[in-house]
Amino acid sequence: MDERLDHAPCGYLSMDQNRTIRIVNATFCRLLEYEKQGIIGISFESLLTRSSQIFFQIYFLPLIKLNHHVDEMYLMMKTGSGGTFPVLLNAVIREREDEPVYDCVLIRMQRRKEYELQIEQAEKAYHKAKDELQRMEQKLKNIREEIASLSNPKF
Repeated sequence: MDERLDHAPCGYLSMDQNRTIRIVNATFCRLLEYEKQGIIGISFESLLTRSSQIFFQIYFLPLIKLNHHVDEMYLMMKTGSGGTFPVLLNAVIREREDEPVYDCVLIRMQRRKEYELQIEQAEKAYHKAKDELQRMEQKLKNIREEIASLSNPKF
């Protein structure tokens, strides 16, 4: 494997039509805490969490057969240390030696989840502050109306 691809800032793997891993780069192994020799020859799906296995089985094959590519498939992968790791998978199908192979790039999603959580928290704080402002404005309006009615008594 080319040195640049082996240490690219994303994971790369190639799997056969049975989804058996044939080639991986060093970045993939480092991200998921596996040794290269422990990955080659195993099923890609065995590296996925149960929910991601189901999602992958339902969507990956139909999409790649129909479109010849899959873009931004969100998956949770199991790490060598027993943890999980979120990734976005992009894949294309190619012919090599008259056999279809799936070339995949996996991009880590850890930071994106953190950013999404921060955005969600900020939106909740915004809505809470907006609701409180509306309550205060209504209270102020009621007080002004009360003052106005006291200043202009009706006889």
